[in-house]
Amino acid sequence: MNLPSMNRIALGLGAAAACVALSAAAPALANGRYPAAGQILVDPSDPDHIVVRATYGVLVTHDGGERWSWICETAIGYSGFEDPMMVVTADGSILAGLFDGLSATRDRGCDWRLAEGPLAQRNIVDLSIDRADPASVILLGSSVMASDAILTQVWESKDDGRTWTQAGADFPSSFLGVTLDSAPSDPRRIYVSGRRNGPTFEGIVRRSDDRGATWEELDVPGSDDRNLPYLGAVDPEDPDVVYVRRDGDGADALLVSQDGGATWREVFQAASLLGLALSPDGTMIAAGSDLDGLWIAPTATLEFTQVGQLGVRCLTWTSQGLFACADEPVDGFTAGVSTDGGETFSPLMTLDRLCGPPPACGSERSTGRTCPELWPGTASFLGAAGSCEGGAGAGGAAGAGGGGASAGGSAEGAGAAEASAGGGCSCEASGGGRAGGALLSCMAAAGGVLLRARRRGRGRARAPRAS
Repeated sequence: MNLPSMNRIALGLGAAAACVALSAAAPALANGRYPAAGQILVDPSDPDHIVVRATYGVLVTHDGGERWSWICETAIGYSGFEDPMMVVTADGSILAGLFDGLSATRDRGCDWRLAEGPLAQRNIVDLSIDRADPASVILLGSSVMASDAILTQVWESKDDGRTWTQAGADFPSSFLGVTLDSAPSDPRRIYVSGRRNGPTFEGIVRRSDDRGATWEELDVPGSDDRNLPYLGAVDPEDPDVVYVRRDGDGADALLVSQDGGATWREVFQAASLLGLALSPDGTMIAAGSDLDGLWIAPTATLEFTQVGQLGVRCLTWTSQGLFACADEPVDGFTAGVSTDGGETFSPLMTLDRLCGPPPACGSERSTGRTCPELWPGTASFLGAAGSCEGGAGAGGAAGAGGGGASAGGSAEGAGAAEASAGGGCSCEASGGGRAGGALLSCMAAAGGVLLRARRRGRGRARAPRAS
């Protein structure tokens, strides 16, 4: 295996050090994280309503990506390095699972409220909607209590997350849950993944065939507290076909079971797997990361082929196409969509389309009360539009790709791509825009050097042939 050349690494580290020095004079984001997206959600009832969770807040569009509103983390109820799992339900409600409970908005992101009752102050680690009935939601809570016992429970809602009932009894106090999902073809089938406490901390999947009333415990080979199993997808037609990503110290692996978790087979391995998505008909599966690029395989063979070097940070596949999170300074967009199986992507969310907090949110609601004062500093750091008067962003965000960016794009190509067309957005961010833009460009340059070095070296995916 070839290692990245040391001069590339030295150059990247040197640029990163320069960024640290520059950051002292620039307005910093509240959590100090590199701007990146980590989840894309498409409203099951309105394909123009799309939600992107990023490291600097939640981004929402109601016009298919022409313009985006920004919702600050504080309004939702979290901060720092927390990346809440989110869902959009049948009526357009957005639910977010937080360390401190379940937060929900039902008015286009203006007001967020934490659930009361048994879900209050609980660590909500995952949520999933029923594909056949998107008003039906299940969630997984797993909290370490004062006694060091773990309280892990599944809860369900039939009314877009307004009211909740527990699905079955508490799990054993030695079980730490990390993900859950239900089978699209049989909502009674629920999978939960996690690990046992104990000498070896085995990773397991728990399966229910009666909507959580009873559970069967199944081992996931090679998983433990340092190699946790994360549910990736359940086949839309066969509830026994389930995919798990096994997190690893040096490499992640994709495992598949065709008998409801009783046995598992490793079908793909990569430096990391940040994105995993199954096509709506279940015939294709996509996997990738910022180190490995994008890989696609027919589920009939699970023989993966690399379709591009897109720096994948998340994947979602709907009837509208394959959606991906990417690194905008390197790949040309923060979020994009492909209608040709990942061969090319059209930019969906670029920073020149980000217009600040939703203007309809008044000061009596959480977003209107907290986000406007935080937006100028965030906008100048990102180099985003300060406001959007009358239309979508037309200014040139760094690396904003045009109508069909190749999945194999690079930082050099992204930087030269044309800005996406739109209306008349006023791209004037207040508050130290030059320093913020310079810092972001510096961070992007350092990240791009290291990223390309890793892609050409250790970030090589290995795809075992299906047997």
